[in-house]
Amino acid sequence: MNNQNLLFPFTLGLSDGIITTLMLISRSLLAGESIGAGLALRVAFGAAFVGAFSFFIAEYSRLREEISRTSRQLNLRSPSYLIKGKIGRDIMMESVIGTSISAVSGFTGSMIPLAFSVLLPQDGLLSIIVAIIALSALGAGIGRSVKGNYVFWVLTMVILGLMVSIIGFYLNLV
Repeated sequence: MNNQNLLFPFTLGLSDGIITTLMLISRSLLAGESIGAGLALRVAFGAAFVGAFSFFIAEYSRLREEISRTSRQLNLRSPSYLIKGKIGRDIMMESVIGTSISAVSGFTGSMIPLAFSVLLPQDGLLSIIVAIIALSALGAGIGRSVKGNYVFWVLTMVILGLMVSIIGFYLNLV
C-alpha cells in the first residue's frame, strides 16, 4: 500500500469522525450540557466503527470490481482465478489496512471536539470551533496533496462543518 493509498482512508476517517461527532453532539455542546469522558469515548468509538465498516465495504467491493474488470480485459472465463490467488489476498489485506487506518483516524477525528468538551465543559462553542478549525486544516492538507486550490478546500470544509453543526443542533440526537 503506497502513500497515496494511505491518504484516502486517513482523510476519510478523520473527516468522517469530526463530521459524525458534530452531527451527534452539536445540540448538547451548544446547550452547555456536559459531555463526560464515558460518553465521549462511546461516541468516538461508534463514529469510528460505523465509518470503518462503511470504508471496508466500499473499498473491498471497489477492489473486487477492479479484479472483475481486469479479468474481462484479459479474456479470462471468470475472475475467480484472480480472486482466489495472491491478488485476492492482496486486496483483502489492502482493505483491512485501509479500514484500520480509517478506524483510527475516525476515532481521532471524533475525539477532537469531544476532548475539548470533556476538558472545557462550560464552553461547547469552543469544541465546535476547534472541530471546524481541524476540518479547515484537513482541507488545506487535501488541497496540498491533490495540488488543488487551498482556499476552495478550506472554505468547503468550513462550510461543511458549519452546516453539519447546524443540522445536528436541530436534529438534537444526543
